Amino acid sequence: MAHSPTTNLLLQWIIFVIFACYTSKCSCSSTGSAAGSGGGVYGGRHSYSLTTFDPTGNLDQVVRAIRASTLGVPIVAVAMPPDDEDDAQTAIHSSGRPIPSSGGIYACVPLRFLSTSPLLIDDGSPRVVPITSSICILSTGVGADGRALCDIAIKLALDYRYLYGEEMPVAELLEGLAEKMQEMTMKGGARPFGCALLVGYLGDDGGIPSMYRVDPSGVVQLLTSYNNMQVFDSVDDSEDNTTTRKRSGRRGSFAFLGNWSTLGQKKDTIQSQLQNQAFKNEEEVQRMLVTAARQTFEEDMSDTVLSTEKRKNQPVLFIAFTRERSLQVSRVDSD
Repeated sequence: MAHSPTTNLLLQWIIFVIFACYTSKCSCSSTGSAAGSGGGVYGGRHSYSLTTFDPTGNLDQVVRAIRASTLGVPIVAVAMPPDDEDDAQTAIHSSGRPIPSSGGIYACVPLRFLSTSPLLIDDGSPRVVPITSSICILSTGVGADGRALCDIAIKLALDYRYLYGEEMPVAELLEGLAEKMQEMTMKGGARPFGCALLVGYLGDDGGIPSMYRVDPSGVVQLLTSYNNMQVFDSVDDSEDNTTTRKRSGRRGSFAFLGNWSTLGQKKDTIQSQLQNQAFKNEEEVQRMLVTAARQTFEEDMSDTVLSTEKRKNQPVLFIAFTRERSLQVSRVDSD
């Protein structure tokens, strides 16, 4: 039996309404899943926009970029203060290579990828990049982003030298890096950098070494704080019935970047031990930093118990940056 034109039109309208309701339901389900993947209960429209705040006041992509920077390779670094040469009685008497009188920056990075196979020698990625004679940069997080930012830092330093005929001040470099990283948090067709930078600075002539962190949002944070850096031991002189002081070492200011969360409270213990340690020479600095960095290898072998001897053979990279010897990078395979 043939349907009238009015009946056919009504059937088409009913089919259209049913189809529209079905597609709307699928769209809501898709939005909900996008929200669950990072946008929270407020909907996925905030998850992928660089410049739209979610109802909690966060920029989701920036939050994720900062989280990515904390999942990178662990870095432990220390800035050693200059030596106080005014008091000749406080000279440090120690065997081994002394810490330069102007201080320096020391860091250690575990080469965790090398522990996966004895056939691996290196991946070719630089862990530390010298920018000027007094500035170097380490990165953690997304490796490709770190290398891109190091290239940007090198270009900024070269352009500054070309224009002004002198090395770029650390404040200018930090401002340039922060501006570039902040730009990527709001630039269309781009995403924020998923890495954090550790900028080591030896200071001006006679100045104090310092370390800075630049995170994906463009925030610059000073990581060094020098308080009671000189450590003295009291020595009694029985002949003169007097007490003199001899300096037993120097304390440094430590910084931790990257993924240390897997160690839990053990990281706080390691940090406390390092901050209370007085160092007499560079060998002591290297030994303490290498020991701290090797603790992170336990995460890769959580199913087995690492023996002390096995942990001592895990490869790490030791970095020394001083005015006297410039940048020195060495691989430590065993104690």
